Amino acid sequence: MDLGKRLVVFTLLLVGWNSGFAQDDNKWSLDRCISYAIENNIQIKQSALQMQSSKLDKSQSLAQMFPNLNASTGFNTNFGRNIDPGTNQFVNEQVNSNNFRVGSNVTLFNGLRLLNTFKQSQLDLLAAEYNLQGLGNDISMSIATAFMQVMFSEELLFVAQEQVEVANEQLSRAQKLVDAGSLPEGALFDVEAQFSTNELQVINAENALSTAILSLKQMLNLPASEPFSIERPGMDIPLEGLDTKTIGTIYDHALNNWPQIKSRETNLESARKSEQIAFATYTPTLSANASVSTFYSSSFQDLDLVTFERTPIPYGSQLDRNLSESIGVSLSIPIFNGLSSRTSVKKAKLGRINAELQLQDQKNQLYSSVQQAYNDAQAAKRQFDASDKSVKATERAFEYAEQRYEVGMMNSLEFNTASNNLARSKSELLRSKFDYIFKMKVLDFYQGKPITFEQSK
Repeated sequence: MDLGKRLVVFTLLLVGWNSGFAQDDNKWSLDRCISYAIENNIQIKQSALQMQSSKLDKSQSLAQMFPNLNASTGFNTNFGRNIDPGTNQFVNEQVNSNNFRVGSNVTLFNGLRLLNTFKQSQLDLLAAEYNLQGLGNDISMSIATAFMQVMFSEELLFVAQEQVEVANEQLSRAQKLVDAGSLPEGALFDVEAQFSTNELQVINAENALSTAILSLKQMLNLPASEPFSIERPGMDIPLEGLDTKTIGTIYDHALNNWPQIKSRETNLESARKSEQIAFATYTPTLSANASVSTFYSSSFQDLDLVTFERTPIPYGSQLDRNLSESIGVSLSIPIFNGLSSRTSVKKAKLGRINAELQLQDQKNQLYSSVQQAYNDAQAAKRQFDASDKSVKATERAFEYAEQRYEVGMMNSLEFNTASNNLARSKSELLRSKFDYIFKMKVLDFYQGKPITFEQSK
């Protein structure tokens, strides 16, 4: 499968169009966000234009290998003393002349310069396609990050709303106890203050969600006033842990498939072709040419040897009589050209060395990125496990505190503390869960898997 087809397949996998996508225009799945961003991103469009330009360069370099063919014609009117183009003699009269020429030229050999230029244009087109694919990768990762932040903000809002419900129940219970005289009125103030604090947390969570949605809409270039909500995908913890992956295996896969690496490798091959093209300027150039020409002159006449009178030659007869054909070869040998060839070769060598350094630098960056992503995933997994244990312990502590509070063995301040601890531990669990899932998706992305939060079957 050639690169163009692979790019199409990759994009289709990446955007993952689904049939339920168009049922609600205001609901945006991750697949829809990625596909919309790739379709409308200005940088993507500019990169696509660059790829089209590279295609034109490839077609042009191929056409340069074929013979050219040119035709020319001209009409002249000369007055006074001038040379008759038919007889090459001076005449003192008005002369009308008309000429036609068709010629062709072809390069037979020039040190394979034309062939290497064509091969270089093929490499440049390939690099442009890799650049487009790499840019799509970057945009997909940015959109996925923003989409994840929206989901995380929604989860935090759910937790905050749950805390308001708990605080509301506590407030209702405290009001009944105060009305019955079982609880001093001052304790009710503490419960009301906690309820107000929880309402403020809901407002803050709503503001954070609005900010996250606005950020995602800006990345999609959508108007801020346009209705927008995300379609929440499955967010199961990855079944395949880090014990089945190593930095080496992830890096090796990315090294062989990462578009940025492929682009740098292709640029290096193109730089090597530039060296060969530069070296070709030292070699002779052998060309072949052929042409056919004819002309007409109003002063061109035939002499009658009997009467010694001149009669004009008809237009068609002149074109036939003056028909001329030529064919030839030419050889150009460079001897001294102001050191231009020598300079071109040295500059091409420097370009090739620079391309090698750029490739190595890209490999180093990729390895560092994979290593960082792997370490981040390890840290996220440990933090998620610890947060999960903390939530379970905090839930048990809150249940115990709730039982003690209902029978009057715990005051409202202690109960509020237990409730806040549970809210914090749940929020931290959500953050660590989302962080761990996303870090694992980053590792999958380096292995060529499309970005999706749906649990694989």
